Amino acid sequence: MNPIKDVVIVGGGTAGLIAALYVKRYFPQFNVKIVKSSELGIVGVGEGSTEHWKMFMDDVNINPIELINETKATVKIGILFKNWNYPGSTYIHSILTPSSFISHQGIVEIYNRLILNNSSKNPFILNNQFEDIYYQNKVSLSQNLLPSNQFHFDTFKLNQYLIKKCLEREILVKDFYIQDVNLNEKGYIDSLITSTNTLIKGDFFIDCSGFKKILISKLGARWKSYQDYLPMNRAITFSTDLNLQKNIEPYTLTTALSSGWTWKIPTQERYGNGYVFSDNYINPDEALKEFNQHLGTNTEKVTKDIKFEAGKVDKFWIKNCIGIGLAGSFAEPLEAQSIGFSIIQSKLLTESINSWMYNPLNICNKFNKTLDGIFDNIIDYVQLHYLTQRKDSKFWKDKPFKLTEFNKNTIPNFALGIFSPFDFPQHAMFKHLNFYQVYYGLDLLNISKIKFQQLNSFKEYKQEWDGIYNETINNPKPYNISHIDYLKLIKENYSS
Repeated sequence: MNPIKDVVIVGGGTAGLIAALYVKRYFPQFNVKIVKSSELGIVGVGEGSTEHWKMFMDDVNINPIELINETKATVKIGILFKNWNYPGSTYIHSILTPSSFISHQGIVEIYNRLILNNSSKNPFILNNQFEDIYYQNKVSLSQNLLPSNQFHFDTFKLNQYLIKKCLEREILVKDFYIQDVNLNEKGYIDSLITSTNTLIKGDFFIDCSGFKKILISKLGARWKSYQDYLPMNRAITFSTDLNLQKNIEPYTLTTALSSGWTWKIPTQERYGNGYVFSDNYINPDEALKEFNQHLGTNTEKVTKDIKFEAGKVDKFWIKNCIGIGLAGSFAEPLEAQSIGFSIIQSKLLTESINSWMYNPLNICNKFNKTLDGIFDNIIDYVQLHYLTQRKDSKFWKDKPFKLTEFNKNTIPNFALGIFSPFDFPQHAMFKHLNFYQVYYGLDLLNISKIKFQQLNSFKEYKQEWDGIYNETINNPKPYNISHIDYLKLIKENYSS
């Protein structure tokens, strides 16, 4: 295998820019080129990140304060779920460690005690700061001025910012529409042909062309549908104005409706809104009407109407090409896992590419197996959110999907509050603490059996854990300010 000199990335959306920054950071000797088409644009519906965004910023040296200011981002402390388990229900998915000296497995023990002692039935008991701080549209301050590792983005401003970072790091960005793909005699990609007959040669190619899958499909990748496990297949979106008198929420709001769910994502300038639904139960016109009623708006035309199918390619990495982002897989928008998965893919690529040059088939197989496991974990976790008590519409009565093997096999133990890191693959995006919060929010935990277990099986540890629990709930509350004041503070700090 000849050494890699030229890496070509097709697609200038979030996935392509993340991949470019990762490759250039770890292989500065590579010539990295992004080929994007202004004719096609980007999906751009307003996005939230997961905890993996901090890993990305740390790995590629991005200043988070600069990022917030230049992308008009806001803080995301978690996701508030409304009406999912039943109309009027609420819960929060927000992973904040109750105490810095407790292991992740220990946090499960604290979670169990929190719910057993939750006499007021506080839906936010697993994050007891949420009700007092974040639900009041405030954020807590720390020494580094970052209350969270997650953010809400205006996708277009994020795109402009990441392109700027690429150009600063001598990553070429070219505007071309790819017309065809040339393969060599061994079936590897040799070059790309643009609509202007420009030839773009490369040694390694990264397909970030979205649902078109321009490169990876040329190498024979086939789509594997996961529609049997996730029922959603369509999303409509539009933006609405902020009301700054009510401050800005530091969380994503998702609300279950008749045939799916909505998101509401605040940036510094507007809300991004979307309704994700199954068009087997509601058509787009009816969905828009219901969406307007929910938001109190009268929008006549949506910004985007996106059809999709949950699934992935059968092989993410084939020969000298890897599919990242929507070119490799898509579950659905819930839990903002798409960007996080692109980050994981890009990082794993940089950790694998040297070995690939000497043992390509073995590395491709290992990489694909790892990514298959991560994607299955995403499907397991997203599906979990639909195991609700709602039966107030045909969609929620039918629950038109079959359980994944993971969910089928783990429900008995998880319902008892027995969650272990060993139940999850090494690189899983969502692990036991994530699953626990949804189990609690959907009343899937068997409280009486958890109590019996705590009183009997673990009674020898009771005094020790009670001490840790009491210290956790009596921790002093952090200093907090309104979200708007925080953003002003960040702007002043950035300007100075």
